[in-house]
Amino acid sequence: MSPQHPWTVLRLIQWTKEYFSRTRVDEPRLSAEILLGHVLGVQRVGLYARFDQVVGEADRAAYRNLVQQAAAGKPIAYLTGSKEFYSLDFRVTPDVLIPRPETELLVDAVLDFARTVGGPVRLWDVCTGSGCVAVAAATYGPMLSALATDISEPALTVARDNVARHGLAGRVRVVRTDLLDLPDEAAAMAPFDAIAANPPYVADADMASLPAPVRHEPPAALRAGADGMAFIGRIVPAAADHLRPGGLLAMEIGYAQAEGVYDLLNAAGPYESVGFLKDAAGIERTAVARRRGGQ
Repeated sequence: MSPQHPWTVLRLIQWTKEYFSRTRVDEPRLSAEILLGHVLGVQRVGLYARFDQVVGEADRAAYRNLVQQAAAGKPIAYLTGSKEFYSLDFRVTPDVLIPRPETELLVDAVLDFARTVGGPVRLWDVCTGSGCVAVAAATYGPMLSALATDISEPALTVARDNVARHGLAGRVRVVRTDLLDLPDEAAAMAPFDAIAANPPYVADADMASLPAPVRHEPPAALRAGADGMAFIGRIVPAAADHLRPGGLLAMEIGYAQAEGVYDLLNAAGPYESVGFLKDAAGIERTAVARRRGGQ
């Protein structure tokens, strides 16, 4: 590159945006800015004050490497090691699902419910992964304490780090267990006021057709049997045993699963007020229900 046409921050972003558009990377401009901000050690918005800054060869080489990996399908969040969720920054690794905007509906459901309680709220965040739901709920719900569980120990390592980085070690406990097998060390927290879950819900046959970045995420956190309902089918009856009367169950579900989940919740017996929250695309993404017997 000649001195008359140096690789400035703006030129790198513009070039990468076009390259990402051709290689079908989601949100090309945003992805380019996130990666370049990561390499330069600045927040993405900080790049706007540095558009004319010439980027040195070492930083360009590091950036080029990340751009090539992103174009090959590796998620941006895994390349940078972080992802924003509910206006909070979370550490992520390939051991956990990348927090997504639709999962924020789980936090919305829990916080809306907590406001009706008017006192301390005990949340069990099942399949916690990165811990994003428990951490966000505890951050914005000062009267809320949470149990965050997962069967994956590597995922729990990430969750513990996120709990610590947000200063919530006193209110969020991270423990290993399988779905709703209540750990002995957390037995005193039961019954819970709310249970939130983002379980695997992708049907086995649909795994191969997932977008390339999603196929980099842990299969155990995605795959859910022939109909995608294997884990949801276990959570629905088990959650009722750990909820107080009037308590909330909130679960993220997959596309076109709402009807089956509605039938499952109503057939289970202990639930009432079954409903759904829709994501930005109008898809019924979060199932909510109350444990019978509340005031």
